[in-house]
Amino acid sequence: MDKTEKIVEITNLSKAYTQGHEQILVLEELDFSISKGEFISIVGPSGSGKSTFLNIVGLLDDVYSGEIRLFGRRLEDLGEAEKAVLRLKNIGFVFQFDSLLPEFTVLENIEMPARVLGGAAPGRGLELLKHFDLEVIAHKFPMEISGGEKQRAAMLRALRNGPALLIADEPTGNLDRHNSGVILDDLRRAADLGTAVLMVTHNEEAARRADRSLRMAGGRLETPK
Repeated sequence: MDKTEKIVEITNLSKAYTQGHEQILVLEELDFSISKGEFISIVGPSGSGKSTFLNIVGLLDDVYSGEIRLFGRRLEDLGEAEKAVLRLKNIGFVFQFDSLLPEFTVLENIEMPARVLGGAAPGRGLELLKHFDLEVIAHKFPMEISGGEKQRAAMLRALRNGPALLIADEPTGNLDRHNSGVILDDLRRAADLGTAVLMVTHNEEAARRADRSLRMAGGRLETPK
């Protein structure tokens, strides 16, 4: 695995909101990069700009200044349709709540991203379940499995299309300590498979499980002392 391959490269990123007649700076001249197979955590208090940063990296917010390269492509050169395809094929999202569809089995939920793309290699969802030792829940419905298993299934759904980047926003925020540890182990496995993992968390212990932990403060990313 070539861990020098940059998945995200950000230079001089700034983001401001207008509130009344006032400009509120959320991100200020921020530089950042993450490589293939790297696991990076970002910690910081609420309102520090963590989620705003993830939204920009995840192509959910395109109002900013600075330069961003994702997968070697300069975002400023891409149209909305190109960004939508790039997001669907190359970025997976895991949030605090699993958002599994209750009327579908775990396997069917995991296969949803492939269906959106018009189908893909059959059996990939089951392969993921086996790799993460979860094949026993493949044909169960979300109401039949635990909260920790739901979150793990949501993570496999995010990995279904083989994304180069996995964005995890407070993935352990709704779990107990044991299940949080399992999810962090899964994120590490995803990184070991070559996916770049970018996680935002309030949990300092969880943050230390990453290869690199950064702190969001004053609209900038800093290495904790």
